[in-house]
Amino acid sequence: MRKKLLLLLTTLVLALNVVACGNKGDETYGGYTTESYNALTQLYMNYAVNLDEKEYDQATEYFVNYGLSQLGDAEAVKNAGLPDFLATSFVGFDQLMESYKECKDVKVGEFVKFEDVTVEKSGKTITATLISNFTERNLKTTFVFKANDVNAGPTAIDVEPVYTLGETMSKAGLNTIMGILIVFTMLVIMSGVIKCFEIIPKLEKRAKDKKEGKTAANEVVVPAAAPVAQAKNETDDLQLIAVIAAAIAASTGASTDSFVVRSIKKR
Repeated sequence: MRKKLLLLLTTLVLALNVVACGNKGDETYGGYTTESYNALTQLYMNYAVNLDEKEYDQATEYFVNYGLSQLGDAEAVKNAGLPDFLATSFVGFDQLMESYKECKDVKVGEFVKFEDVTVEKSGKTITATLISNFTERNLKTTFVFKANDVNAGPTAIDVEPVYTLGETMSKAGLNTIMGILIVFTMLVIMSGVIKCFEIIPKLEKRAKDKKEGKTAANEVVVPAAAPVAQAKNETDDLQLIAVIAAAIAASTGASTDSFVVRSIKKR
């Protein structure tokens, strides 16, 4: 029992030592630290927040083509711990501004501050998410980079409003109600179509019977023609039999009662 307890205690100590080895202090994403992404995303959003609506086209063209001229050259950008592309251009700045202008329609209010950026790496993609605090509604800005080529700039930038839990649940409830209504509406329509498949054949049969009844009433029936012709044929046959029987009796000298003519074959 003592050996088992000692083995269990040793195993726990080794497990704690393995956990203590983990350290994320020096972790980088594509060669840049979280602080670099924090400065980069805040730099982008700072220009977007302070950009005048009237100067949008001119300012966007400037930032996209010329980058951070106030930093001087690529060496200054490198010393600031920012990606090299900022010395020549603001990659994706026009996309950022288009997305930001759409979000301003929800009345975000006045800018307050930036929160710390959150950086995640998934496969060959790095995602940096920055929350910007405004007086009425916060905005979430997402920057997407290639893990193996961060210096090429962000491949996508998106700005969207941050909704509260109550607003999210309200929208989810409305979507659920709409989905249920659509499903029940389609079920009612399908039931009506199936019912039509039962009613249509009955209506067709009723119309057909009605049409046949009118046709039968309009037809002219001549029942006497066939019996008259048949009676006439029978009378002619009886006369012919009598003539033949008389001829046989005359030629043989026998009485007509001594034989019976059963059939006559005409040639």
